[in-house]
Amino acid sequence: MFIGHYGPAIWDTQRSHNKPIIKLWEAFLAVQAMDLLAGILVMFSLEGTRLNAAGDPIFHVPWSHSLLSSIVIAIVTAGIYKAFRPKATGRAMIVIAALVFSHWVLDLIVHRPDLPLYPGGETLLGFALWDYPWLAFALEAGFLAGAFLFWQRVTTAKNKKYDYGIWALYLLMVVLHFAFIVHQGIQVQNGTFDINHAPPDIILGLAFLVVIGLFAFLISRIEKGRPSKFSAT
Repeated sequence: MFIGHYGPAIWDTQRSHNKPIIKLWEAFLAVQAMDLLAGILVMFSLEGTRLNAAGDPIFHVPWSHSLLSSIVIAIVTAGIYKAFRPKATGRAMIVIAALVFSHWVLDLIVHRPDLPLYPGGETLLGFALWDYPWLAFALEAGFLAGAFLFWQRVTTAKNKKYDYGIWALYLLMVVLHFAFIVHQGIQVQNGTFDINHAPPDIILGLAFLVVIGLFAFLISRIEKGRPSKFSAT
């Protein structure tokens, strides 16, 4: 999963009756904390795409995407958030940790069995929705669209460009998701995927970091022009 991870960030239920507990750009980074770590590890070839015994590509991500790792990353990320936001409440830290952990839960749905319980564990989990790339794409794109529609409803645009900005960002996210994820899934289904044609690890890892950072930056610009309709109680 890629763009689907941003759904929980946008669907922060506090936006429906109160000011957001955390900023949306912070939530965008939180839901991708595991992939940020994976991007760094991929750059050093410590993680990345591998072929399983059947010759199918899977993600070798024991350090960034095991169940145990996701819990540790959630706790550490909440601590880092507190360090940068000393006045952050315990509730805000819980939201950050929950958003980080949501990444593993959603990945469990789409990944092929490549998510270990702990680094080095032999039991690998994944319900393999990616085996149906068009269905997975439709569900992720639809989930993200619904979340953006919700955010549009509970915020007020200072001017029209902040309405257009939401959907320009959505289109960019969908296009990049198709290029990075769906296209490769279609190749796997067609039997045309060739791991030897994959970008070098350092390029692939850096690309993940850049794309995640870009999405967070762009949503921060849009967020400044979309104040919440609700006041703190």
